[in-house]
Amino acid sequence: MKKICFSVIGILCSALMMGQQEAKTIETKITDVTVFMSGAQVSQTGNISLKEGENQIRIAELPAQLDPNSIRVEGNEAFTILGVRHQINYMTDAAQTPRHKILADSLEEAFFKQKEIAGLKDVLSQEKSMLEYNRTIKGENTTLIAEDLKDMADFFRSRLTEIAYKWIELGEKERLNNNEINRIQNALNSMNARRSGNPSEVFIALTAERAANTTLRLSFFVQNAGWYPVYDLRAEDVNSPIAFNYRAKVYQSTGNDWKNVNLTISTGNPTVGGQIPNLLPWYLYEAQAEYKTLELESARRPMIANETPAVAAYDDKVISRVKTSADYVTVQNNTVNTEFKIAIPYTIPSDNVQYDVAMKTETLNASYAYITIPKLDNDAFLKARITDWAQYSLLPGESNIYFKGTFVGKGYIDPAQANDTLDLSLGRDRGISVKRDMLKDFCKNNLLGSKKTTSKAYEITVQNNKRQSVDLIIEDQIPISSSGDITVEVEENSGAIYDSATGKLTWKQVLQPGETIKKQLRFTVSYPKKTVVYGL
Repeated sequence: MKKICFSVIGILCSALMMGQQEAKTIETKITDVTVFMSGAQVSQTGNISLKEGENQIRIAELPAQLDPNSIRVEGNEAFTILGVRHQINYMTDAAQTPRHKILADSLEEAFFKQKEIAGLKDVLSQEKSMLEYNRTIKGENTTLIAEDLKDMADFFRSRLTEIAYKWIELGEKERLNNNEINRIQNALNSMNARRSGNPSEVFIALTAERAANTTLRLSFFVQNAGWYPVYDLRAEDVNSPIAFNYRAKVYQSTGNDWKNVNLTISTGNPTVGGQIPNLLPWYLYEAQAEYKTLELESARRPMIANETPAVAAYDDKVISRVKTSADYVTVQNNTVNTEFKIAIPYTIPSDNVQYDVAMKTETLNASYAYITIPKLDNDAFLKARITDWAQYSLLPGESNIYFKGTFVGKGYIDPAQANDTLDLSLGRDRGISVKRDMLKDFCKNNLLGSKKTTSKAYEITVQNNKRQSVDLIIEDQIPISSSGDITVEVEENSGAIYDSATGKLTWKQVLQPGETIKKQLRFTVSYPKKTVVYGL
């Protein structure tokens, strides 16, 4: 009976010791990273030496913002995974990046230099005080000859001058060193603000039928990363296609540098929920009286077309074509997103700095036209129209526009606003003169019975000062009524395409070199004489 009791106790102790055996920490390397619009999927691998039976594996120095629900451990037939556990290591401070260590060392060196300068200035100050205190080198009743006075004056002048110049030199070094301390301190403060706190770690319990050396792969999702698109558009003239560069600005502050990783840029966003939304009933409500007035006044204001942003042109060096990561990209279209797999290794430090990753370079066929909206701007703008843009999986993003080797400004590509054609502004062209004048002879107010009428008239003049013909689009507008008591009658539009729903007038014209054209628009607004009409 005693032997049986001791056997049971031995088995229980053995099981308890196995459950509490110390985990073996292994080194892993980040090998693959998929960067989403917000967040990143990180995969890292490590070599493990397994013993027969149960093994406890620990992987440390993982990001604090690691999503525990996203942890995935992969291996092979050499072992069987029993369980995975994640925790934050509160006993270890957040790991310093190499950049952080370099800055900390530089700051310490700068503080030492500050003390050194302060010491040298103190020596000079004491030397100057000593000279001033001992400027009388002979007794009061001793007569000094001229040579002694001259030698003493020369000595004091020479030494005090040296002290003054040395003081100035040390003062300048002190100023520069203080600037360097402030710069390093600001950089460290910025990095410390982005540090992700205590690192996390993963414990993996697995069992092996026999001792073996094998590899283990850990993947997880982390939030402190992302990317956004930037586009470069270059056109040499209005007869050439557009060179289109699609770039990603990648950033991360996960606490671990991504060194020579296989990088994939994905247009997906796992942080957006995947639950199908519910379509709720769409109710209409009658507006209150005070809101009706505001709505009418807002509707009576003239419609303003989308403004093309003003840009300042400056010279830009034309750079010859060199290979970028875009030459090593494989594009894979999935059901819900597009992935750009970069075939060359990339390094993205954990410093939250935006790093360029070239994803795609294409030559796009484009048609060109000039557009002017003289009611808003007296310049003409060059517009490129691209019809096959949908195949490039574009996202909303800023664009840098170059024309004839010159930077002409920044634009914004919003595929959601485009239909079958994507319009891009290539900046102003002052080779086309535009003006819009009010024709006072046609502008008048009349009162007929209970009705009041207001007539307006404008003339648009466009001259082509270029040496070649241009396709030109002119846009203007006629006001539209938001009330049945107010009517608008178009009297003249010089053959424009008129959209009665928006009031927009469009003229499409081919202007020959040196040609001048004139377009008129005239309209009359009728309304009850006691009504005040805003926007005319």
